[in-house]
Amino acid sequence: MILTIRPGTDKEKREAIVSAWYRQQLKIALPPLIEKWEAVMGVKVNRVFVQRMKTKWGSCHSSKHNIRINSELAQKPPACLEYVVVHELAHLLEPSHNKVFVSLMNQFMPQWRQLRDELNRIPLTHQEWKY
Repeated sequence: MILTIRPGTDKEKREAIVSAWYRQQLKIALPPLIEKWEAVMGVKVNRVFVQRMKTKWGSCHSSKHNIRINSELAQKPPACLEYVVVHELAHLLEPSHNKVFVSLMNQFMPQWRQLRDELNRIPLTHQEWKY
């Protein structure tokens, strides 16, 4: 991606512009993905939030049926985003990371462990600014 900015734009502003662009890309990519997996898994999401998170790829508030997706996922392979969506939707069926949850993940996405491992091998974020 090439970003053209005005001379004198500081690093924080550049990062904010790129962050907003990534967040927007996820807001475009997520609705069809969530719709697909809601139908497959028999769940319904109330609200989806996209935000930058420092330590998680996603989170789920199971009683409200809300999920949060880390905006950094826009920089990762699409299969990793899909894994996080399935993981969070599975929490609507089982809030804990117990045997039932693992069974759900195995049922809906048999390759989930490989995708999780791939996602966790990739650095959370990387931005290099060249002039």
